[in-house]
Amino acid sequence: MQTEHNIRLTTSELASLWTAYMNNSMSYCMLKYFKEHTQDKDILSVVELALHISETVLGNIEEIYRKENHAIPVAFNEQEDVNLHAPALYSDTFHLNYIHNMARHGMTSYGSSFAGCARSDVLELMSKTIDMTRELYEKSLHVLLEKGLYSRPASIPLPEKAEFISKQGYLTGWFGERRPMNTIEIMNFYNNIQRNAVGKALLLGFGQTACLKEVRNYMARGAQIADKVIKILAHILSEENISDTQTFDSEVLKSTTAPFSDKLMMFQVSLLSGMSIGYYGVALGTVSRHDLGTKFMRIMMEAMHYAEDGANILIEHDWMEKPPASIDNMEIAKTKRK
Repeated sequence: MQTEHNIRLTTSELASLWTAYMNNSMSYCMLKYFKEHTQDKDILSVVELALHISETVLGNIEEIYRKENHAIPVAFNEQEDVNLHAPALYSDTFHLNYIHNMARHGMTSYGSSFAGCARSDVLELMSKTIDMTRELYEKSLHVLLEKGLYSRPASIPLPEKAEFISKQGYLTGWFGERRPMNTIEIMNFYNNIQRNAVGKALLLGFGQTACLKEVRNYMARGAQIADKVIKILAHILSEENISDTQTFDSEVLKSTTAPFSDKLMMFQVSLLSGMSIGYYGVALGTVSRHDLGTKFMRIMMEAMHYAEDGANILIEHDWMEKPPASIDNMEIAKTKRK
């Protein structure tokens, strides 16, 4: 019988640790740069908390890796992937909204990781990381509210009684009279507009500072896609007399000096692209009106093509680090016979 400290890491645990390490290594570099350029003391405290969380998670994962004789990923570092002396690229307001948005992503990601872990040390790490990320979300939200920077989702009249759906027409939306959007649909629209608004501003900054023309063009294309998604979803909300969320384009400053390596920026965009595909999939599975589902299907397909092209750029420049993978026993056997 295996004791707890001798139990091998499962594929789910390896995947969770590797993903968390890569993401926090990237975040650490970005947050170090944000810290250098954040002037508002309240927003700076949020940046410092986010930086502390990344440092803590990286240290805890490295401790498990060393115990298991697991190779430490190359990931990202201050020497090669961030220029702390580059001029400010984003405003303090963007720093705050970026961190708030990434905290939302983190709670989703770490929650999924926690549900796939069983070994006590990994389970404890993911549990603590969820707690820290929730604290970051709440603190960033508090500062956003305090400074009047938080864009609240739309409100609707409260239902006076419970109702059931009695007609198939509830699902239609292409022709004839369309029913009003329900709260689940509005939530998906609003959240995806907000995520794309933050993403677009991030891509605009990346596009004006990336070194390689190929990367600059990729960032510009991503910003255009995000803008198109915002306009499509906002137009549908406007047809329902529902206001959409704020944008952050004006929070991108004029600097053209690269604060981050092209490798780091491509990784960050690849991360956000993958998350977006997941969010579009959730929206597709939860909206009921057929026309709304079709919109998300088309948006998701374009996001998938964009993500694939980004992966090809990462591979072409040897920037894509390989996650832990299973052994190809057949290939080993063939090699041995030779």
